[in-house]
Amino acid sequence: MQSWACDTRDALRRKMANSAKPASRTALRGYVFLCVVWLTVGAAKGQTPQKLDCKKAGPCTCNSANGVIDLTPLANSDNTPRFKDVPGGGDSFSWNPCNPFDEGSGCAKVSACQNHEGSAQYAIGTQDSAEFILDQTRGLELHYKATADSVTRESFVQLICDMGTEGSLTAKGEDPAGSAQYYMTLTSKYACPGVSGGGISAGSVLLIIFFSLVVVYILAGMAVMKFGKGAAGRELIPNYSFWKGLPFLIRDGIMFVVGGCKPKKGYDSI
Repeated sequence: MQSWACDTRDALRRKMANSAKPASRTALRGYVFLCVVWLTVGAAKGQTPQKLDCKKAGPCTCNSANGVIDLTPLANSDNTPRFKDVPGGGDSFSWNPCNPFDEGSGCAKVSACQNHEGSAQYAIGTQDSAEFILDQTRGLELHYKATADSVTRESFVQLICDMGTEGSLTAKGEDPAGSAQYYMTLTSKYACPGVSGGGISAGSVLLIIFFSLVVVYILAGMAVMKFGKGAAGRELIPNYSFWKGLPFLIRDGIMFVVGGCKPKKGYDSI
């Protein structure tokens, strides 16, 4: 009888221990999935407003702690705007960084011009008024202003860093209506610190360090596996079983998160 009781207790302990394993594996898979999500969000970081102070060095350049932002490569120098007649809010807008341009009868030597309903042009900024400002919502912006007929109009160009884009401008138009304040957004690699100024941005440094560590990890790991453990073929890959199972971990992690982060029961109720 005593032997039977001991066996029963041992069996229960084994079942309880085994029941924790699926939950632990599921939790690990969830963590792996969340890490992948975090890395994906980090990759898209460039699409968010830049929360950094940048001190003006010229009409289209500024110095920040992360490097120089220089929009010169985007600038036309032939008295025309680089970005012309961009629609927004029922009007269209033209903008050129660094150098002034002329457009229609209402915009002479301007940095930004409003084409109102296709019938009249209004200066909404000059190059000598350019300043870099940090808005709490829109992040880093180029701010311009111009006064004509006793009306001061202002334009704001939000600077979005995107290493995959040469230069793209969108316009929101006047906001709010009647405020004489006009908003545009520039998405460009030249809006990233360090790209045009010859320096290396903090993000670039981190990427260089990351990939360097990956290379060292692979080469050093393969050397240890070959000369230390006598491995050959695919077994030379460090932690091969982990990398082989990673796609399944990600899949199970997705199912774990979608399922409300509830682990599956390891065994049926006794």
